[in-house]
Amino acid sequence: MLRRDLRFGRNAERESGNEIAEAAFVLPLLFMLLFGILWFGQAFRIYATVNRAAREAAQAAAVPSCASCGNAFRNATYLQNNVVNPILLAAHLDPSRVQAFNLQQNQILNVSSNPQEHGAIVSFSYPFSFKLNGITCCPPALVPITNGITISVQAQAREEQ
Repeated sequence: MLRRDLRFGRNAERESGNEIAEAAFVLPLLFMLLFGILWFGQAFRIYATVNRAAREAAQAAAVPSCASCGNAFRNATYLQNNVVNPILLAAHLDPSRVQAFNLQQNQILNVSSNPQEHGAIVSFSYPFSFKLNGITCCPPALVPITNGITISVQAQAREEQ
């Protein structure tokens, strides 16, 4: 038993710094891969959230607010404040970052079909830039990556008669 321990000690003394050089090469690549997975995962989560918010807003826009009140439909301000913003807040996103919120009501959804269906179309954009504890992921020289991406969504819903 003692002889095997001495032999292991001699082998350890003869090792050069190959492991350190390999780790210095592989670890930055591994961390870049890990940050890429985090970045795309976060972007996909935000995309799914804003897509859901747009679908819910389109459905709310396509339904009259009060059937006995003359079939009045909801306006863009109501939809953004009472449908989209609560969904974004529930997902810990900032509703004030929503850009170009657009509501189109009484639009023809199937142009070439007969009978034509009318509905509401909701579209907006949400900017996303990956930050880790307030620090951007990339050096300032990589401006397109540090500026982030803008996630644009559009949803439509058919009006019920």
